[in-house]
Amino acid sequence: MGLANGVHHLAIGTRDIKAQIEFFTQVVGMELAALYWMHGVPQTVHAFLRLNDTCSLAFVQMPVMREIEPQLGVSHAGSPAGPIAPGAMQHVALNVDSEAALLALRDRIRSHGHWVMGPIDHGMCKSMYLAGPEGIVLEFASSAAPIDADEWLDPEVVALCGIDETELARYRSPAWFADRAGAVPQPDPATRPGLHLPPQMEALRSMTDAEIAALLDFPTPPVPRRAAG
Repeated sequence: MGLANGVHHLAIGTRDIKAQIEFFTQVVGMELAALYWMHGVPQTVHAFLRLNDTCSLAFVQMPVMREIEPQLGVSHAGSPAGPIAPGAMQHVALNVDSEAALLALRDRIRSHGHWVMGPIDHGMCKSMYLAGPEGIVLEFASSAAPIDADEWLDPEVVALCGIDETELARYRSPAWFADRAGAVPQPDPATRPGLHLPPQMEALRSMTDAEIAALLDFPTPPVPRRAAG
């Protein structure tokens, strides 16, 4: 059964991708792994900053973003306790392996003149918080053990969210799905909320998987690999 098992990359919009790269490489210590034209999107730059071999923090910069003004409480929360528009990222938490590593990272960040709050013990993890460029609320967190659902599914909050005992059991143990090797047909796109495609890409909704792949696949890196020697 195919399941998502982690975050491959989280893409955040920016009007100044160089400032984001400067902050996350020099202040946080992440490595720049990719910087290239975003596939199929005119005049749009994509950057990947390495967290580990399979996980990156990414940024997207397109010209129109220079004209979109951030709005506190709508586009960004401003703090880990601030409100945000539904669907927007309230904050992003990046994993650190240990509390000692958390303190070492705090020293690195503070040495660059950035105010950092924490670590704070949340029970399931210890966290510290700061603001990144363009109002991104950043958390760095370290967990000594996996989250124990028996301890962290608060009955009061479960009830407040309208979840009954049968639903909670389903959420804790999702139904098994038998792999069909990609044979499930594409549903009618009108039956569920879908991607908001620009007019020039609306034709994708009626294309087959093979047609979409033929149009949008970009498997070749932009820089030729150097010959070993």
